[in-house]
Amino acid sequence: MDHPTRTATYQDLCAAATQRVVKILAADLRARKNDSALIIDVRDPNEWQDGIVPGALLISRGTLEKEIVKHAGDHQTPICLYCATGNRSLLAAVTLQSMGYSDVQSIEGGFAAWQAEGLEIAAGPSSAAQPADQSPLDAEDWASIRKNFAITGRTVEVLDGSVRPLIYLDHAATTHPPDFAIDELKRFLSLDYANVHRASYQLARRSTLRFEDAYRTCGGFVGADIKHHCVIFTSNTTAACEIVAHAMAPRPGAVLVTDLEHHSSDLPHRRRGDIVRVGLDAQQRLDMASLREVLEKENVKLVSVTGAANVTGWMPPIHEIAAIAHEHGALICVDAAQLIAHAPIEMGKPGEPTSIDFLVAAGHKAYAPFGAGFLVGPREVLDSVDPVVPGGGVAASVSEHEAVWLPSPDRHQFGTPNVGGAIGMSVMLGLLMRIGMDEVRRHELKLLHRMIDGLTSMGGVTLYGPPELEDRVGIVPFNVDGVSDMLTAAVLGEEFGVAVRNGRFCSHVHSERLLGESETRGAVRASIGLFNDESDIDAFLAAVDVVRRRAWKGTYTERGGQVSGQGTSRCADNWMESAGDATQTSPSSNA
Repeated sequence: MDHPTRTATYQDLCAAATQRVVKILAADLRARKNDSALIIDVRDPNEWQDGIVPGALLISRGTLEKEIVKHAGDHQTPICLYCATGNRSLLAAVTLQSMGYSDVQSIEGGFAAWQAEGLEIAAGPSSAAQPADQSPLDAEDWASIRKNFAITGRTVEVLDGSVRPLIYLDHAATTHPPDFAIDELKRFLSLDYANVHRASYQLARRSTLRFEDAYRTCGGFVGADIKHHCVIFTSNTTAACEIVAHAMAPRPGAVLVTDLEHHSSDLPHRRRGDIVRVGLDAQQRLDMASLREVLEKENVKLVSVTGAANVTGWMPPIHEIAAIAHEHGALICVDAAQLIAHAPIEMGKPGEPTSIDFLVAAGHKAYAPFGAGFLVGPREVLDSVDPVVPGGGVAASVSEHEAVWLPSPDRHQFGTPNVGGAIGMSVMLGLLMRIGMDEVRRHELKLLHRMIDGLTSMGGVTLYGPPELEDRVGIVPFNVDGVSDMLTAAVLGEEFGVAVRNGRFCSHVHSERLLGESETRGAVRASIGLFNDESDIDAFLAAVDVVRRRAWKGTYTERGGQVSGQGTSRCADNWMESAGDATQTSPSSNA
């Protein structure tokens, strides 16, 4: 008599998988999360809504066999899987082993164990219909990246009534968000919009998770040690500098400010105490000998220095400056507004001589929407002072006569935070990390060389800034000989759709040092960004050449800091800071 074959149950399969698959504890995975292992969440999409392990790939169990090759083409890639409680991930690990993957592990106890350990949790997609990989762009393809910026398809009407493509070369002023970031922000505003740290319903939990995840992303982007450093969200770089100045004000000594600084990293310190200045050398770089001399002679508590100059794009050796500052008992604050989206940043390990103490930046300089910035600084210093603005959200308890302040970041994040802004900023920093800041740097440096070579070869153009382009981000200040900065910028915009800025760029001291005894009090500034390509640079050069030859077609009136062109109502606002006299300027007879 034949006996029926026993059918294996789900429990049998899990028990057999336990014998084949190495398990790892959640805490052990957290300790090694910076290694090269892929962490994959194999839960169903609806389970992702309440949080995921930070950095995890979201590939549901049903699509794992198909999707894994996109992320792990090398079968020796270390892979760690997790599900809700640890069983499905065991079975998934066996499947990957049968596909030839040799280093596969499973988190014991799954996501429930991760939560029980109190480990960091990031927000997953807000709906099961939302795909795990939402990005429509290929982070390794510059054409794909450019296409994702809607602004690259923008056209503008120029002075003669025709329509031209916009050539945007004003990234030093602000950067445009790509569709990727706008869509992410829209999803938050549409599906997860709720105040953080205030309620337990799902929207509030998800909003809080995304907000907390933004702290980690911003800190990770600049290499901060979150145990030592604290990330504080602000409205912009100026607000971040204000907190640094507030935190350092009670300490004895002066603040060293360089002549490279934007007003944001200069003026907040002036109103709180003494400052000492360090100027530029003959090559328009920071005078390092003078910096060392000032630190030796003066009692300096903080060195406030830009990471990349707002006017020329020159990058001071911030880690060398940090070492000199620390040698003389001072801390260092780096204004990274012009650096953050254009070159790699690493704050360094706390306690090392070359490490950065404070770093400030703004999201709108890194392709995120306006209204969000951040500060990274030592918790000990930030918690040593009262809140920069007492009010909602900064107190642990309040009685009739006293208040107990929360630790940072909440101590200095007064009022309802810009949750959407923080999320938008972290989304873009995450995208920049996917592209790779070394790749961003290579791309923009190639365009910078093309621009400088073109301006130099055409003649009749005065360039400003240190000659070594490898020490600069893609900012090019210049003047066309005999043409005011405001008129040059007006012609470029009105007749060619080329967007540049002119003036002194909220960095008057640096601009004055740069321009010296020249008749003009301002310069034209072209600045390169992520989505620019060779065609943008060539269109810009062709437009500048028209200005150089005095071959523009419009008639422009410049009076009292304003420019108007015949047939258009455009005017350059007074804050553009050109100091032209009342003149009527028209093209040469051969135009």
